[in-house]
Amino acid sequence: MTDTVKDVYSFLIPMIENSLLLPNATVAEIVPFMNVDLAKNAESSDDWQIGQIIWRNIKIPVVSLERIQGKKELGELRRSRIAIVYTLNGNQEVPYVAIMVQGIPRLVPVDEDNGKMLEEDLPTGVKAWVDLGGRKALIPDLDLIENMLVERV
Repeated sequence: MTDTVKDVYSFLIPMIENSLLLPNATVAEIVPFMNVDLAKNAESSDDWQIGQIIWRNIKIPVVSLERIQGKKELGELRRSRIAIVYTLNGNQEVPYVAIMVQGIPRLVPVDEDNGKMLEEDLPTGVKAWVDLGGRKALIPDLDLIENMLVERV
């Protein structure tokens, strides 16, 4: 008999209204917002690509998941962080995406006992909603975000 992996260790990362849930294997690093080169009028526009960050000598586009969902608010930039996330398709043009987040991430185990998929409307950029021990979190649609960025390259 072989043992199976029960828990998927994931980052639960606060955003403006919700929390973001990402398996820790998809997160390269969480970095401060201070090295972001904001796009012109990023704070007043409704563009979802708000700038870029140079991380390990690579320019990575910074996106606002809230803006992809159609919301305008960016939150307080000085308190923001950036989640550097691996894209899923091995695209050399967009190997990473930087997602703007708020607050300090927590590493949490997710399994069938504490994580339950929710049947709710999925706004653009959201792959699924999860109830994680009574806390609602979203799983981003990384394929969509990657494709949106490829169209801009």
